Amino acid sequence: MKRIDRNYRFVIGFNGALILFGALGTLPPATSALMHNTSTILLGTDCMTNLLKDGKKL
Repeated sequence: MKRIDRNYRFVIGFNGALILFGALGTLPPATSALMHNTSTILLGTDCMTNLLKDGKKL
């Protein structure tokens, strides 16, 4: 649940900032789309890491 909560806060915060900067005209749409897609890939690869340390099993 910690990972889900952390990822949810990151997604909401980062995408909210992208929307805000786009609405203010600070970021062009292409840059905003690139940043959104890059963050999605990086978050997805981070989610593929093991939850348990040292190979412990549940």
